Amino acid sequence: MLVTRTRKTARLRRIEPVLRRALRGESRVPAGGAVVVAVSGGADSTALLAGLHSIASEFGLTLHAAHLHHGLRGAAADADLDAVRALCARLGLPLHAARVDARRVMARRGWSGEDGLRRLRRSFLLRVARATGAAAIATAHTADDQLETLLMRLARGAGLRGLGGMRERQGGFIKPMLAATRAEVEADLARARLGWREDASNASRDHTRNRIRLDVIPALLAATGTRRPGLARRAAAAAAEVREAERILAAGVRPRLARSSRIQRGVLRLDSRGVAPYPSAARRLMLRLLWNRLTRATEGLTRGHLDDLCRLIDSGGEAASVRLPGGYRAVRQAHEIVIGPGSASRSERTGLKSTPRHVRHQPNRGANPT
Repeated sequence: MLVTRTRKTARLRRIEPVLRRALRGESRVPAGGAVVVAVSGGADSTALLAGLHSIASEFGLTLHAAHLHHGLRGAAADADLDAVRALCARLGLPLHAARVDARRVMARRGWSGEDGLRRLRRSFLLRVARATGAAAIATAHTADDQLETLLMRLARGAGLRGLGGMRERQGGFIKPMLAATRAEVEADLARARLGWREDASNASRDHTRNRIRLDVIPALLAATGTRRPGLARRAAAAAAEVREAERILAAGVRPRLARSSRIQRGVLRLDSRGVAPYPSAARRLMLRLLWNRLTRATEGLTRGHLDDLCRLIDSGGEAASVRLPGGYRAVRQAHEIVIGPGSASRSERTGLKSTPRHVRHQPNRGANPT
């Protein structure tokens, strides 16, 4: 870890303006509100905590740092926790720290890999937020993280929402550093003589994001003659434009959705004729909006689910059903798409049919077989 001097922290001249703009925009937190700041000890989260500390009084914010020791990296993880404690002591901020046996907890909950660790951290941060009455949880994702996210989503097949990258706000979570680059973060920290920890696992190629960071992006930079900070800024700006386009499109389709759909007793009924005339991007957005209303976005729709639902809309009245996340099922009944829990009891009350296959089509009654 870099040496941390015991004196007043210098201002982060590049990061603080980014944070101010975010807190006046999508990352806005009510004056007088508390914010939980996720701090790993790395450069990005160190800059986030120090930067928010410098401007907190301008926005009337109270800060709480939160650090989760996963019990995976031995002495290195202990040193991370010590570094975060020292930083919080230097800034005069409370620290909420916890240790878990990540492997044991994830095995018990059926989680695994990087996704399991994210779920574990999210659960911890939500507990701290509840305990402190926090209005938001801030994480330290930067433009470089956004670039990596966009490349991963392109490789997996992304539509409009995927190309919007990470959102600056998602529920109670905010990402106020998305417009800052890692180069800006490190330059500010070095100038302020603030140390940070480097996680050795970031050099491992076991995970897709690391391979993109270590192999794909350097190859892209070499092929285009571009510098990493410039590419990260352009990726973050492009993702922001896509998100703005999505917001405009959502505002345009919501009135049609209000006329074409209704939710009663946990079941959605959608007149397919209200959606069918729209192009693919608009349809998919409409289906996501309806899904979020129905399920509170507990589990998202994949590209495959959206493809199946669009085929259901285009099936011309042909009876069919589609399995969806969380035990939900979509069934076409004449011109209506009915989405609800696929249990037998619910099926009996709503007319939802249970089918063992992912998508099952049946010919219309009275149709001549060919």
